[in-house]
Amino acid sequence: MNTVGIVAEYNPFHNGHLYQLEQAKKMTNSQYTVIIMSGNFVQRGEPSIVNKWTRTRMALLNGANLVIELPVHFSTSSAEFFSFASVKLLDDLGIIDNLCFGSELGNTYELKEIASILCNEPEYFKEKLSIYLKEGFSFATARSHALTDYLTDHHILDLPKDELTQIIKSPNNILGIEYMKSLLKLNSKIKPYAVKRVGASYHGDNISDNLSSASAIRKILKKSPSDLNTLAKYMPSSAYDLLETSIEAGEGPIFFDDCSSLINYKLKVSTKDQMENCIDVSEGIQNRFKKAVINYSTISDIIGYTRTRRYPISRIQRTLLHILLSLHKEDFWNFVENGFAQYVKILGFRKDSSDLLKSLKTNCNLPIISNVKDSINVLNDTGLKMLKDEIKCSDIYNIIIGDKYGTPCKNDYSHPIIII
Repeated sequence: MNTVGIVAEYNPFHNGHLYQLEQAKKMTNSQYTVIIMSGNFVQRGEPSIVNKWTRTRMALLNGANLVIELPVHFSTSSAEFFSFASVKLLDDLGIIDNLCFGSELGNTYELKEIASILCNEPEYFKEKLSIYLKEGFSFATARSHALTDYLTDHHILDLPKDELTQIIKSPNNILGIEYMKSLLKLNSKIKPYAVKRVGASYHGDNISDNLSSASAIRKILKKSPSDLNTLAKYMPSSAYDLLETSIEAGEGPIFFDDCSSLINYKLKVSTKDQMENCIDVSEGIQNRFKKAVINYSTISDIIGYTRTRRYPISRIQRTLLHILLSLHKEDFWNFVENGFAQYVKILGFRKDSSDLLKSLKTNCNLPIISNVKDSINVLNDTGLKMLKDEIKCSDIYNIIIGDKYGTPCKNDYSHPIIII
């Protein structure tokens, strides 16, 4: 049995995702595809546009065999922790032979060379990184500059500096490098494959032919949700139908500004010390939040006030989200020290994947949860804490939906896993 793993958000699922799924099976000659998917909150620090159950069904109807939830502590984390937690979870499953990811580059050689530098952190690289950080750059930008300098000055890859810079800063390449680094750190037997990204760029707002980025789809929905039909050509028909049904049912779309009232409440009632306990709150950013919330009400305005060269938008969004969700540093580092994900939480699977599920039960290193009500019987205290945080975050997501659309939603206790 040959199995390929994919890390995804499907926010929402579109033709580019379908292309990757098809290419992943073709490149690896895999019989099964396992998805590690973000739940109701995603890596760029936002709520997902529709809930995890709808996105799970989209994936299963378009080639995925099994969808597993990435815990919210890591689905909303930096690229480094997001990637490592995802790859570690795939490795812990004990059934994954290959890892396939999208890349602007489309091959793994250059990405592995860069990942190796990040794993070993040569002294020259660390010196350059320190210099750029002292100049006030964000960590991501400082690391990008330091990597480019190291590769250029040591004649690695033998590419022009501007080409190296483009490779290092491209969004899918960044994640690809982190996936490769994670495999190296874990000494994993999983073999990596890169599918060259086609169509719109990761952050691209434009749409062309029948391919679009998820960012462009979300932008269209935010600007004019009544024009949903314009998206039909950019999504597989089953995914489009599910998106349409979800919107008609008052379960989406959800955007970060829809959290504005809750964020305002949290920023106003939380002390600076309470904020500092939350993941990603550092260097006094809570002081800027306190000043911002006096004069601004929407998240977009708060972000605009808080943004600096050291605090890019994605970092601020993740930080605000962690404050809203009350996700604490102490718990985060406890999970990291205890192996990242504490369990395998199944969101859905295909009935014709029985051999895959049997193999998972035999080989997995972690407790498997298919029914939240039964989790108390299989999880230790650390795992229960992680799961309780996950359930709390799903409840907050449902509050956001209810506040916007007045729609009652099933929580993680009452919502069954998706079976196709």
